[in-house]
Amino acid sequence: MTPRSFSLFLRLGLFALMPATALVARHREPDATGRARSAPVFTVYFENDIATGTDEHYTNGLKVSWLSADLVEWGQSGWRQTFIEFLPFVNRRGGQKNIGLAFGQNIYTPRDITLAVPDPVDRPYAGWSYLELAFVSKTPAVSDTVAIQAGLIGPHSMADDTQRLVHQWSGISRPRGWGYQLHDEIGVNLSYERRWRLYARSLLKMVGIDLVPHAGASLGNVQMYANAGGTLRLGLNLPSDFGVQLARPGSVGGSPTDDLDPRVALDRNFSAFVFGACDGRAVARDIFLDGNTFRSSRSVTKEDFVADLSAGAGFIAGRWQLTYTQVWRTREFKSQREKYNNFGSITLSRAY
Repeated sequence: MTPRSFSLFLRLGLFALMPATALVARHREPDATGRARSAPVFTVYFENDIATGTDEHYTNGLKVSWLSADLVEWGQSGWRQTFIEFLPFVNRRGGQKNIGLAFGQNIYTPRDITLAVPDPVDRPYAGWSYLELAFVSKTPAVSDTVAIQAGLIGPHSMADDTQRLVHQWSGISRPRGWGYQLHDEIGVNLSYERRWRLYARSLLKMVGIDLVPHAGASLGNVQMYANAGGTLRLGLNLPSDFGVQLARPGSVGGSPTDDLDPRVALDRNFSAFVFGACDGRAVARDIFLDGNTFRSSRSVTKEDFVADLSAGAGFIAGRWQLTYTQVWRTREFKSQREKYNNFGSITLSRAY
């Protein structure tokens, strides 16, 4: 399959998601004890470094995801029930299984986008547009996610068109070096992550605190790494999910795990909380730094270990949740001038 035909397939896939989500969302009607199981979640992630006044490195990310309601009690039989039971991980007692669908685009640029010929020791221009399919198996205490991303790196990712158009609309300096971006390459990545929700405590049934550690890995020609970290949350009526995530592999929104979640609870419909998080990665491959897999391209020498430190706040009103996260990412390649790359992440989701 050529990059051009794959690009057409990618676009058609986006339209295919629409009827698919509607079909699975009708799997069951809500009942008095299963409101959390009956709550699909639609999420939009937007990440950009405009909040820090910069326009460099990981400069923009957009991801739109849909996570199905619980499929364990789908009420189907035959091959459909067999398929659900075949999904990864053992069927835990009282657990849920969900399917997630998403599409997204990431944009990477060097430090100075006004140069017609980019600095050869700076990060290369690169774009990544992808579709994602995720399988989630969870209980109120633990969550496993397996996700596969497939898409395009290079001119057919349309990242250069996106940045030029946005800069034209906003009157920002036109990026001039996209002619030196990575070449077209089909990317496929498989990721796995486990999350635990520990020390979930509440005072007077309102003020809560929880700790959500995680560990995982990614394998493919786009990114190969092992990662681990955690999130600490504190606030009023904490949602019973596994914390706020960035727009990365496996992030397809967080659905409630029990009926105490304010998005589905009968006696509360609001939440306000703050959080801090960290994630460390041992990186074996990053195509956006190492360059194309099968062709000669621009590249830099990457750092073997990268860490994200983040802090933010979240709010829930009825079925809606809004969060903002400020991220400080350590140096990603040896010749990077800055010690940190900063960007903001906004997520807006609705359980329905």
